[in-house]
Amino acid sequence: MGQPQNELVIRIQPDEAIYYKILAKVPGLGAAETDVQQTVLELDVKKRFELRRTTEAYEKLTHDVLEGTSHNFVRRDELELAWRIFDPLLHSLEVEEQREPERYAFGSRGPRAADALIQHMGFQRYNITGVPGFAEEDVG
Repeated sequence: MGQPQNELVIRIQPDEAIYYKILAKVPGLGAAETDVQQTVLELDVKKRFELRRTTEAYEKLTHDVLEGTSHNFVRRDELELAWRIFDPLLHSLEVEEQREPERYAFGSRGPRAADALIQHMGFQRYNITGVPGFAEEDVG
């Protein structure tokens, strides 16, 4: 079996984190050019900023509204233009093509059809990272 591919993981909630699983050459003069090992570059928000809790999805936005801060919000003209662009796409997907979203289990890595697409494109999805206990979603 070949080496796992690099993988960028962005976890939104409830435990916000970004980590990048990469293959790195084993350091040292005795290491061969083919000696690589998977390692992880990670940003865990709670750990990095020593937080007991992070704000909920809309908690910060609600706070900004109460404070009169609008930098996290879209202006009316931006929103209208976005819908003018996006509405035809939605119409095409929902009405003309009558597509249905792919269903998958909560907490899983996504729909099975994604694996077929990945393989069709010539890639392979790896489920086990080689970093024990790092990412729960990597198990089985």
